[in-house]
Amino acid sequence: MENQMIRSIFYSEFHPTAGPKIVFQVPEEIISAEEFHLMHIYVIPKKQLRNRTITLNFGGHRILGCPVYIEGPQYERNALIFNCCFVFDSSKDSSKYEKIVRKLSGYLTTLEVQHNFLSSEKKNEKLPAIMNAILNDLNKFGVCEIYIDPSTSLHLQREESVRDLVDVNDHDVPIMINKPSEGFENLDVAAKQVMRFIDGKRFVMVIALDADMDLKIVKHVVRLLVQHKICSLIPIFQYSNVYMTTPNLNKLIQDKNLQEQCLKFVAMREMIPCLRDVLQMYCSMVFGTTIRDLCAQLNPRFRGIHEERLIQFGLIHGLIRRLLRYPIRVPDFPYRPHRMNESIHLYNSTFSGRYCEDQIRLKGSKFLDLDTAMEIDPQIMTCWK
Repeated sequence: MENQMIRSIFYSEFHPTAGPKIVFQVPEEIISAEEFHLMHIYVIPKKQLRNRTITLNFGGHRILGCPVYIEGPQYERNALIFNCCFVFDSSKDSSKYEKIVRKLSGYLTTLEVQHNFLSSEKKNEKLPAIMNAILNDLNKFGVCEIYIDPSTSLHLQREESVRDLVDVNDHDVPIMINKPSEGFENLDVAAKQVMRFIDGKRFVMVIALDADMDLKIVKHVVRLLVQHKICSLIPIFQYSNVYMTTPNLNKLIQDKNLQEQCLKFVAMREMIPCLRDVLQMYCSMVFGTTIRDLCAQLNPRFRGIHEERLIQFGLIHGLIRRLLRYPIRVPDFPYRPHRMNESIHLYNSTFSGRYCEDQIRLKGSKFLDLDTAMEIDPQIMTCWK
C-alpha cells in the first residue's frame, strides 16, 4: 500500500462574479491559481458533464473529480456548481478512488440540499478540516469515517484492486505486528471486536466463533488489518509441523537490530537467550524434522527460547516457511480394509492434492489425524510443498 498517494484535495465552485475558483485546498498551493486558471473549464465543465467522473492529466498532476450542479432560486445564478477534486501524481493509478469521489460528491450534495452546508459561509468553514481528515485517513488506512455533526456521518473506503486484495483462509492465523493507530480503531466496531481475539494462536474460523461474528465479516476485517500492515497471516502452529529456512535467514546474521528484536520476541520471561542457540534452532529446521523432534533434540525451553514464538517470528520476517502436506488418494494402490475407513471416507473428496492438511481438518465434522489415516489406508499418499 502506497503512502501519501493522494497529494491534495481541493474544493472549487463557480462564483457568481469571480467565476471558477478554488475555495479550499489541503494542503495549500499544490494546485496554484495559475494552474487552475488554465484547466478550470475541465474542473467546472458544461452542464452536460455533471455527476460524471472526470480525470485530468495536467502539469504533472492527475486530477479526479465529479462536478455537481444544484439548481434552485436561492442561488444567485439559480445554481450552485462545485467540484471536490483529488490530486495525485500523474504516474499514479487513481481508478480505485473513482467511487470515493462520486460518493463524496453525493454526500456534499445531500449536506447542501438539507443544511445549506456549502452555500453558507458559516457552515462551509468546516470543510477544510473535513477534507484534511479525508486525505490523511485514506492515505493511512484506505478508509475514513467523519462525523459532521452528532446525526450526520461520512464514510468512505478505497476500492482495492484484485492484486491488492489479501486472500484470507479459514485456517489462517492472524498475528499483530504493529500497534493499530487510534484512527483505525475508531473506524469500525467490528474491527475492535475482531482485534480482541487476535493472539497469534486462534485461526480465522475460531476467531469468528469466539467473537460471535459472521465469518465473512471477520475475514474482511482481517484482510484490512493485513493490508494496513497491522497484522500478518501465519499457519496454524502444531508440534507435528515441518519448517524450512529461507535465504532471508542471512538477515538475522547480519542485522543487529533484527537480532535484538528476535531475542526479545522469543525469550522466556526475562531470560534473554543466546543468538547462537536461536540460529541453531532455525538451521535445524529441515525436511522430515518436526518441531516435536527439534524440541526433543535441542530442548529450547532450557535455553530460554519459546519455540512457538520462535516460529512466529521466523514466519513474520520470512526467515522460515512451513512445508504443507497435500494428501492424494491413489486408487490403483492395493487396498487394505480397516474399521476406521468409514470416517476416512468422509474426507475422500479432499484427497485430490488440491487441499493442504489444515484445510482438510476444517472441512470435516470430525478431526482427522492425517498420520493415522495414511497408516491405515495405503491408498493415501502425500505431496509436500
